[in-house]
Formats: sequence, structure tokens, C-alpha cells
Amino acid sequence: MAFGATLTVTINAVAIIMNRINQDSYGSEYFLHTALSDYRVKIRHTKEPVKGVVGVDRHNIEFTQTIFATLTVPQIVRQVYLVGRFQTNDDYTSDFQFMDGFFSYVRGGTVETDLINWMS
Repeated sequence: MAFGATLTVTINAVAIIMNRINQDSYGSEYFLHTALSDYRVKIRHTKEPVKGVVGVDRHNIEFTQTIFATLTVPQIVRQVYLVGRFQTNDDYTSDFQFMDGFFSYVRGGTVETDLINWMS
């Protein structure tokens, strides 16, 4: 399944629906401008050249929110991104299971809260 013409991220029960504004060179960009902020998602795929070793496929998705400054509050930029790097001779099923297992770990329990609170 490919990414569609729109991409929806739900934040605090509010659906942020972004339109695809660019698609080229194994990547896409989605964007939404509102009165208070901009939202942007970038999806990129690259092949990393590695000399003397099996090549690596790199998959990246990045989500950025820019909250506009007001007279009393400065501009704020929030960003989160995920990167998966897999050798080209690996199989996609195992790559997916590996990625999915890690994402489930991050979403389970208190990992997100602990991370934002500088716990390690």
C-alpha cells in the first residue's frame, strides 16, 4: 500500500489532515497551514552506499509542527522522526517485524513519558 494524497495524524483527538505537496526521488512531503501553526511530514527512502559491505536501504519519516510566534509567546518547533536502516540482502518480512516490535515497545508503558522526562 502506498501513501495517499493526504496523510492524517491525530493529536489530542484532533485530526491533522495534510495534503501531499511534493513527490519525487523516492520521497513525499505533506503539509497543512493553519492560523496557529504549520504541520509537515516528509517521507524519504535512500540507498546508502557502503564500500566492501552489503548496501543499506534507509527509510525515514519526519513530522514537524511549527507554532507561530505571538506577541507573548515565541515560535516553537516540535519534531519527531523515525529511521529504519536495513541491509539490502535482508528480507522485508523480518525488517517489518523488527521495526514493528520496536515501535510497539516505544508505544507501550511509559517509554514516551520517560524519554521526554530525560530518563535513561
